[in-house]
Formats: sequence, structure tokens, C-alpha cells
Amino acid sequence: MVENRSGISGFVEQMHIGKLKTIAAKFTQELKDAQAGKTTSLPFIIHELSPSSIVADGEVFQSLVIGGTVGNVATLKKTRDNIEILEKKEKTELAFKSKEDFLAFVSSNLPDNIDVLALNFAYPIEPVLENGKLDGILIAVTKEGGFHDLVGKKIGKEVEDYVLATRNKKIRVAVANDTVCLLAAGLSQFEEKELAAGIVGTGFNIAFFLDKNILVNLESANFDKFPHTKEGQIVDKESAQPGKSHFEKETAGAYLYRHFNSILKEHNIDYHISSTEELDKISHKNIPRISEIARNLLIRSAQLVACQIAGVVSFMDRSMVFNMEGSLFWKGNNYKETVEQTIKKLVLDHSVRFVEIENSAFLGAAKLVA
Repeated sequence: MVENRSGISGFVEQMHIGKLKTIAAKFTQELKDAQAGKTTSLPFIIHELSPSSIVADGEVFQSLVIGGTVGNVATLKKTRDNIEILEKKEKTELAFKSKEDFLAFVSSNLPDNIDVLALNFAYPIEPVLENGKLDGILIAVTKEGGFHDLVGKKIGKEVEDYVLATRNKKIRVAVANDTVCLLAAGLSQFEEKELAAGIVGTGFNIAFFLDKNILVNLESANFDKFPHTKEGQIVDKESAQPGKSHFEKETAGAYLYRHFNSILKEHNIDYHISSTEELDKISHKNIPRISEIARNLLIRSAQLVACQIAGVVSFMDRSMVFNMEGSLFWKGNNYKETVEQTIKKLVLDHSVRFVEIENSAFLGAAKLVA
């Protein structure tokens, strides 16, 4: 359904509390239906973490974060009560043209004294728990990576086999996607029953624990039970994957600035931007009409995100802590504050707290093995 509005400045007013409550309720119902095995817009991917540690106390292991053209690697050590980061470094401009490129990169960053690797892999994967460790089958390549010959393969097993074949070295590899690792990082400070995680940046997703060691990656960018804007439909048609990720296309940084350009084009205003970072900067200014549109887009995005968070809290029926990641959420103009204010109107019986745990990408991956 398409949301209609009159005039370019009436963007936020129509997102009144009644409509937001309806969206949040629909999201909660989608969660219930998905958990019951019904077909919904939410993939609702269940993950089971290893019930015991793969690495021993005092053992040094490695965490590798792969996402798009950026990679980060850290050397860590498991202690009795904690995980210590010994060293970390960033690898940029990764250009994986094939499975071989990817596997060679992983192997080249694996020292001889490391036998366990925890891989934070920011691509859609189907989880597989085998031999006490979590692996993942690559479903599709959605970013800049070109390793399409890895689709359908178990990522961890492919790495293990490659290192054994090329270096005659046996290693153990655990794998999960970035949202799952973000959620697992929360275990360093909080209990499973209160934990959730959200990515609100270039993309969008939410995950939370269902039970001890059992969590769900919602892939909630796909949620579609909410009013779609006219420009949102234009953005969808012009995207690389039309008909998919409707919620993300209405809220995330990869698309918000395109909404802005579409609105101005519709009203014959000669103004064009190329990023949501520019949109945010414009929202801080006082350019007649234009700054107001930018602010309204950020507000509407934050309100919609609040609907999903409120929906999760209602589904779990408890107060929760969300470990959040993403520059849009943390740095967007009044973005976090708008999310918080909206949630207070949508959730009356429980509280929601947002945290930003340092080194979540590494620590979350580490929780897969330690």
C-alpha cells in the first residue's frame, strides 16, 4: 500500500501514534506467525550457539570481520572470565573476484600459531550447527564481493579444507553474520533473556535471543506490513533487487537520500545529493523547505525503526537492552532521541535501553568459539 500525502512538508504529520501502533502490532504478529512456522515477510532464521567453548582458557585465537570491501582482523585470548583483544588491524579495498580470492585472503591473515578462527561474515547465510560449532551456508552475494562460486557452500568448512590443502594445517572455523555477532557481543555484559541487537546504518536488521544459546536473525529489512511511500516504490523499482527489503528501502542510509532526491524531483526543485550523510547535514541547516524535508525523512525513518523495536519488546514481553550499530542511529540528527520518544509511546509496560558495545564485531564473533 502506498502512503499518500499532500504537499512536501506534510511528511511526518501523517505518521501519527495510531498508525505507528498499528505497524508495531503487525510486526509483533509477524514474529508470532513466523515462530509458528507460518509464511511471513520475515525469514526468522534460528541460530544455535555452541553450548561449550571451542577454545581453552589461555588459548589465543582469531576473529575476522568480512563485509563488502572492508575487512578487520583481531587476535584474541580467552581468559577464565573474559575475552582479551591482543591486537587488531583493518584491511581495506578487498576485491574478491572468486571463492579462491576469499579463501586465500582468510588464509593469508591466519598466523601459524592460530588454530581457531571466528568469522563475522556480513552476507546472508543459512546457519548450520555441526560438531559443536556454528557454520553458515552462503545464500547469496549481495554486496561488492564477487565470490559467487561460494554460494551454496559451508563457509567455515571451505576455509578449513582450503587451509588443510594449501598449508597442511588443521583449523576450526565458526561463522555467523554481522547481526548475529552484534547480538552475541552483548553476552559480554548482559544476559541472553534481555538481549537484542539492531543495525541501523547503510542497511537494517534486528536479532534477539529466544532462549539460552538460541537466537533469531530476523532479516527484518524484509518486513512489508506498513505503508509504503510513493518515493519508496520508486526507489524499490530502481534498486538492484526490486520487490525485496521494503522496510530497509524506506528507512536505511543506503536509500534515504534517494527519497529526498525523488521528492525534490517530483516538485521541480533543483537540488540533488548523493548520500544520507549529506541529507543529515542538510537537516541541521535552515534551507527553506529543503531542510524540513531532510528532517522529516529522518524522523519518519526513526519512527518506523521504533515500530520494529517496540514489536520485538511486545513479542518478548519484557524490558530489553539493544546493542546498536550504525552511524544513522548514533549520529543522525535527533535520530536516537526520536526512536526513544516513539518507543515510549508504543511500549507502556516495559523499558528499552540502547548500548554501543566497543569492538562488538570482534567480540561477537569471539562468542561463537569462546
